[in-house]
Amino acid sequence: MEISCPKCGTRHHVEPSGVGQKMTCSKCGAEFVVQNPNLVPCPDCFAPVSRRAAVCPRCGAPLGASGAAGAIEQEESILLCHPSMKNYIWWTILGILTIPLLVGIIILSVIWFKLHFTVYQITNLRIVVTLGWIARTRHEIWIKDMREANLTQTFWQRILGIGDISIGTAATAGTEICMEGVASPQRIVDSINSLRG
Repeated sequence: MEISCPKCGTRHHVEPSGVGQKMTCSKCGAEFVVQNPNLVPCPDCFAPVSRRAAVCPRCGAPLGASGAAGAIEQEESILLCHPSMKNYIWWTILGILTIPLLVGIIILSVIWFKLHFTVYQITNLRIVVTLGWIARTRHEIWIKDMREANLTQTFWQRILGIGDISIGTAATAGTEICMEGVASPQRIVDSINSLRG
C-alpha cells in the first residue's frame, strides 16, 4: 500500500503488516507511525472507520452515502464570528477611565484577548467554540445531535443588538455550548435551526 510522509508528503510503499509500526522517511528523515490510508476517524467517536463504511461499527453513527471520508470532506463553513465589542462596552469604558492608574491597560488587554481568541464557528455539520490563545479549549456539537438553541438577552443586550446563545444536545440535560455576546443573535439562531432540517 502507498502512504505519505506527514511532514514532506513523500510517497512510500509499505506492506500491510507495517501498519502501526514506526517508519523513517527516506527524504526528510521524519519518524512517524504507519497508518492505514483506507481508515479515517469517525466524526462522532473518532474510532478508525473504513472510508467506504456507511455506519460506524463502534458507535453506530450514520456516515452518509459517501462514507466516513465524505462526512468530513463535505463540511462547509456557514458562519465564523467572535463576541461583539458591544458585549464589553461597560468594561471598555471602565478600562479607558482607569488607564492613568494602569489598571485600565489590563482591563483593555483582557477584552482584546477575549474578542480575538474566542471563535464561534458554525458549519453544515457542527458548531465549534474555540477559547484561548496559549491554553486552548475547544467544544463542539454535531448538528444532528443538537436538541435546542436558546437565545437570552438582558435589557442592555437587547438595546445593543447582541445576545447569548446556549445550545444543548439530547444526551445532556443542560447547556453544552454558549456563544456569549454575539451580534445579530436571532439571525444566528435561525441559521442554526435551519441546519437541523
